[in-house]
Amino acid sequence: MKGRESVKIKTLMSAALLSSALLWGAAAQAADTLLASEPELELKQGRVTAELWGDRLANGYAHDLLIIVKNKDNKVITAYQPSIKGGYNCLLQLVKPQGEEPAQLLVSAGQGDWRAPSEYRIISFADLKEVQEVFGVPESSGIVTQAELKDGKLQLSLLNGSSESVALDAGVKAEDGRVEYSGLHSLQPWDVDDDGVDELLASQRITQGKTPLADIGVVWKRRADGDGWEALGTTIMTLAPTAQGNTVNDGAEMAAGTILPRRLVVRGGEATFPVFVGKDVEVQNKINKELWTANAGSMKKFFAGQADTAFKVMSAKENLLSVQLICGKTQFAHNYVNINPKTGELIKLSDILNTQDKDLLPLLNVLNTNKKVSIKALPDEWYIEGRNLFLISIVDTREEISGFDLGNLHKFILNKQILK
Repeated sequence: MKGRESVKIKTLMSAALLSSALLWGAAAQAADTLLASEPELELKQGRVTAELWGDRLANGYAHDLLIIVKNKDNKVITAYQPSIKGGYNCLLQLVKPQGEEPAQLLVSAGQGDWRAPSEYRIISFADLKEVQEVFGVPESSGIVTQAELKDGKLQLSLLNGSSESVALDAGVKAEDGRVEYSGLHSLQPWDVDDDGVDELLASQRITQGKTPLADIGVVWKRRADGDGWEALGTTIMTLAPTAQGNTVNDGAEMAAGTILPRRLVVRGGEATFPVFVGKDVEVQNKINKELWTANAGSMKKFFAGQADTAFKVMSAKENLLSVQLICGKTQFAHNYVNINPKTGELIKLSDILNTQDKDLLPLLNVLNTNKKVSIKALPDEWYIEGRNLFLISIVDTREEISGFDLGNLHKFILNKQILK
């Protein structure tokens, strides 16, 4: 492959000589913690399960990463060691390739906490005897090859050979000189042109110390001959200062795992959405399915150029994860996802409050200080932040929020563990 190191399968032993049981035994010795799984990988052999294993240290860093692929009978059919030395918050995701090729696997490993860039690889299992990385170190290193700040402007050299000079947002305070731009922050497969093949939307952040300066976005499409990736468009979006205390699009650490922000930047739009990485892989998959399902409509609007998206973690407790999903351009709609982080199941308001108690609605109306709202039925949208329950009602097409101290609703609380 031109311009890229072709990384071929690193088999633990010859499958032609040794049984899959021996292969699994060697794999288990190298990596003892299941980090992620993808149960719907479609190969020529049918639907298989891909598992990402590694040695995870006490601080969460995992090394000796190994992908093990099992068939429907739970037999190992191949294994591959990606060219990522290690990382935090590891995930697997499907990628739709060209033509009749079987599905590919996107592997990500964070290089620090949720603010840090990640290492990304895309693995092709078209030939189980010669597994290949079709998206490797050069691409994961980022879109920007050189960057500095000069006369208040970002001077950028990009992977496609072009140079750009961009003025910073007027409110940003930065000094001429060095800036940081190491690696991709986000990589998301999506069929942008509806041709049945996923493009890759990538973003890379430029910072100076702790100050974000700009996000660089690119859309990559696999070349027709399969040799590398072609950039369809590059977007440079300078960033305004974030107000103190504003946690929109921030990740969050919690007992069950971590909420990671994934950010996409395209011409005329931006989308930031949450993904979850947890200690229990089955729960991790369930939570990510719920988050993606709740956000799917907003993401379709983003890819159609109709809306931007954002999110905010409202609660990240031991028994409750509440996430606000934001969508719009000039006017914004808010949806809320409330999940039990121990099970991955959605939490309904009726799981928390005795909604059958006839005294509940009258008391809510007495306590409600938002006089625009008359609560005749409990709304679908709600969240808990701190010790307060917030109900979201639509009044004349506008969102209205009514807040209640949970201490005043003690009589109706069914599950106090959720609120612990």
